[in-house]
This record gives sequence, C-alpha cells and structure tokens, in this order.
Amino acid sequence: MRKILFVFELFLIIGGWCAAAEAEAAVDLAWLKLLHYQQHFGGYQGLVENQEFYISPVGRNNPEEEMKAEIVAFGTGKEKCRFPARFNYLRAQGKVQGDLLECEEYQQFMRDVQPNGITVLFTNAYMSNPASLFGHTLIRIDTARKGTQMLAHGSNFGANSGTEYGVMFALKGLFGGYQGVYSVSPYWEIINTYNNIENRDIWEYNLNLTDEEKLKFVNHLYEMRQAKIRYYFLSKNCSYMILELLEAVRPTLNLTTQYPVWVIPLDTLKTIQNEPDLVKSENYRPARYTQIQAMIEAMTDEQYAAFLQMIKQHNFEAAELSDAEKAVVYEAAYQYFQYEYTVGNMPLAEYRQSSFGVLRRRSALPAGKNPKPKGENPALSHDSMQISVSGGEYRQESFEELEIRPAYTALTDSSLGLIKGAEISVMSSRWRYYNQSRKLVLHSFTPIKIKSLVPAGRVFDPVSYTVGVEVKRDFNPQTAAEGYVGYGYGGVGKTAELPFKIWLYGLLKLNGAYGGFVPGNQWGGVAPEVGILKDFGRIRLHLNAEKTWATRKFGDRFIYKAAVSCGISENLSLEAGYEKSRNKAGYNQETWQVWLRQSF
Repeated sequence: MRKILFVFELFLIIGGWCAAAEAEAAVDLAWLKLLHYQQHFGGYQGLVENQEFYISPVGRNNPEEEMKAEIVAFGTGKEKCRFPARFNYLRAQGKVQGDLLECEEYQQFMRDVQPNGITVLFTNAYMSNPASLFGHTLIRIDTARKGTQMLAHGSNFGANSGTEYGVMFALKGLFGGYQGVYSVSPYWEIINTYNNIENRDIWEYNLNLTDEEKLKFVNHLYEMRQAKIRYYFLSKNCSYMILELLEAVRPTLNLTTQYPVWVIPLDTLKTIQNEPDLVKSENYRPARYTQIQAMIEAMTDEQYAAFLQMIKQHNFEAAELSDAEKAVVYEAAYQYFQYEYTVGNMPLAEYRQSSFGVLRRRSALPAGKNPKPKGENPALSHDSMQISVSGGEYRQESFEELEIRPAYTALTDSSLGLIKGAEISVMSSRWRYYNQSRKLVLHSFTPIKIKSLVPAGRVFDPVSYTVGVEVKRDFNPQTAAEGYVGYGYGGVGKTAELPFKIWLYGLLKLNGAYGGFVPGNQWGGVAPEVGILKDFGRIRLHLNAEKTWATRKFGDRFIYKAAVSCGISENLSLEAGYEKSRNKAGYNQETWQVWLRQSF
C-alpha cells in the first residue's frame, strides 16, 4: 500500500513539474511579447482587444491557455495560416510540425511584398492637421525587387476614425475613443500622401535585423492586420506600436517600458537610435515643397524671372539662359506644376499641358545638377519632456516656479531637427510659490498651445496661425484681486523673413474667457499680436506684443513680452524673460523671471 501511495505521489510530483514547465513555457518572454501581453492585476492581459486575434476564448487574459489552444489548432492544420509568426515560434519549440506552403493567402502576401529589410519612417509634423502635430512614424517593408524602394510596401498603425477629423478626432484620440488598426499599402501611396500632398519631409531609418528577424517581423505584421487595439493619441499610438513590434521580433529589447504614460514619434526615433546596433543607416527624403524651395533659393535673378514666366504665363522659352541654367528652371517649374496639381490648385487639363510643355524642352537638354535640400536628423533634436525651475519677481513679490511640459517644444527651444517656427505644448502646468505671502498656487494649466510661424517665400505664401486653451491665475484690474480664469484663443496671420534671417510675424486673434472670477462670467475680444523671432544658434530671441479689445474692461489690456534663451546643450538651456501687462485701471503687472530648462 505504501508503494502504491509512493508511486501515486511521484506521479503527482512529476505531473506538477510538467504542468509547471508548460506554464513556464507559456509565459516565456518571447511568447508574451509575440502576443503583446502586459501585466495586469497580478496576471496578464493582451493589448489586442478583439477575439479574432486569439484562439482560446480566454486567450486575452491567459497566455498559457492560448498556447495550448494554438498547439491543438496548429496540430490539426487549422488557424496556422492566420498566425505564421506564432506557428514558426511553436515549431521552433518542437510543439507543432508542418509548414505554411499550403497557406495561399499568406504565400501571395509574401510574393507581393518580397521582404528584404525593415525601415522605420518618420514624417515631420503636418501643422494643418491637429492629429499630426507630433509627426508620424510608420514601417516600410523593404523589397527584394530590383530597382527603387517605391515598389516596397508600408505599414501604418492609426485610429479607425472613419470620416471624423479635426478637433473631435483629437479629443476622441486623447481619451481612447477609437480602435487602432494596422494597414499595409504600397510605399508609393505613402510617399504621395505624406511627401507630395501634405508636404512632409520623410526620414528613413533602416534597421539592422537578421534574416530570421526580418521574416519574423513580416510574419508578425501579417498577423497584426486583424488586430484591434485601443488607440490613445499620447500613449498607444503609431510610435508605441512600432516599439511593440520590435520587441515581438527581438524579445531582449526593452523599449516600451521606457514610456509608461506617453510617447510621441520623436521619442520612438531616439529610442531606436540609442539602442546599440539597431539602426543600420539613415536616409532623408525631402518633400516636393522642400525641393522646390531649395531650387528657387539657388536661382539667379535671371533664372527666377524665367521661372515666374513659366508658372504664371506658361512661357517656357527662357532664351536668355544657358542650357545648364535652363535645366534647373525647367525642373523647378515641372515640380511646381506637380505640386499645384497634387494639392488641387490646378485642373488636370492645365496640368497636362503645362507639364508637357516643360518636359518637352527639358528632355532636349543634358542632365543638370539640381540643389539638394539638407535636412536635420530629427533623432538629434531635444527630448520631448521638459521640466523647468525658475525664480522671479511679480508685483514686487519674489517667487519660485516649477514648470512641467510633457511635450514637446517652444519657440525659444533649440529647433535642430524640428520644424522651425513651430511651438507645440500639451498638458503643461506651472506651480508657483510666493515667498512673502507664503502661498503655493497653480499658476497655469495649458492642455494645448500651438503656434505655427512659416515665412512667406518667393513663390509660396503660407498662413501662420496660433490656437490654445488654458486655465490660469488672472488679475482683476478693478479690484487688484487674483483668481482662476479659463481662456481660449485662435488666430491667423503672416510671417515675413527680414534681412539677417529675422522673422517678423503678425496675427489677428479672437480671445475668449470664462469663469466665476470674471465679471459677468465671460468676455470676448479681438487681439492683434506682432512679434520678432531670431535664432542665432545657441541664442534664441523672441519679442512680442499683444493688444486686446474685450467686451468687458476686465479683458482690455496691452501685454508685451521679451524672452532670450541660451542653449547650454540640446536638452539644457538658461532663459530670461520679462512680461508687462497694462490696463485702463492703472493696476499694471510686471514679471521678471529666469528659468533653467531641462529636457529628457
């Protein structure tokens, strides 16, 4: 009897060991990352929400049961064609056998893409679209076909928003109102959308992956096309999901844990750039708009006059120019017609007639050498989050201030690798302690602040604009009291580049305020703003003045500001500022302040 009990107990121990071993395999790091499991209340939960991504009914919350279900399904030949990366993983573990040769849809996909490499793409910000203010990251599956990579395929993760855009898109994107999905499309379509229509420069970062990792990446991307993931504008976005893909392919990478709260495209670039030996090479692909600007800037006065005749009068002779000079002008004119047609400013018939007239003359000339725009690698830009400490004086009272800006740049920050003249701040807050009154206050909270200054060129005349929402402590000029007021504003205008690359801008804004501290609870107003911006490199200078005519005297004021920033490094700067607000009641406010700003 004891022998029987001993054998029974031994079987239980061995069975427990086997179960433990299988459980350990089921929660193996490579398996967890391949199915995008994350720790959740002591267990696991898959990032992918829809059941189609799993086989087990409890697969989203139980990686062990999901593995068991897949082993059974793959063993009978079912489901493996939907999950080639998982099938190959389990086959390498010796848990399933067979191949994917009979998977017709998968094999056709592989014949279409013919993978030969993986490249991360970054498109710079598209300031006209609130959903693209941070830029965008996506993937290119490099092709083994001979010739250009325009024959390759790109993969994009984005919110499935349908036809909803603008402010509502941004709000829903902030709070997870959409499902995010992967798509795969020809690379030339991506180039046409971002490079040509939206005029966004593209940077390409070719990844240093092994042949096995390249295949695993493509197989996993094939699986992820059926995945639906809750999309959050600042966290589970296009950038975060690229890091998830890379971890699934190379489980030893530890990328996503660096961003527990938010991540923007620039963070992704810096993360992969800082990972040893992950990026093999970089390539800059300027937008057509950027190329045209570079060609125009390099023209002589005679070339520019001929160029204007071509695009305005369709006079393509340029008889006074040499063949080499003509070649540059013809190329610029052709690119201009392409641009105008792509953005919808030129009818098809006129485009065909104009472009043919240029190309016919251009083809008769020897090949010329066109100027190449030189881009600044965005991976070298300053980090997105910034914390600033400062001291100053306000109405004869000294204070210390802590400012937290999650993302991501200001006009006085270094513009290396970023769009010059762009200011984008999200969820920033300023906390101030007044020494004499011994009072700690939230000085301001700014959910969003955007300013886009683009100087008019010799041909293009873009619009500059600003928009913002904030809650801040304000001053009542009639009672000298302070309280919180909600503000919103927006405006458009123009920017001009003066000699010595000094930018002068003017904006006409509409202001509005709301809150119990405001007499009558609200006011509206008109506020023209003028400013000067000069970037000396390490030194950045910003001067501006704003006059508000409001529906209530509370809002009437004249504000002028001056700020000068000295860059110690890309991520560290020292800034001094002055602000004065004048009002009709004579209770003027004056602030002096010095900041030490650190980005990380």
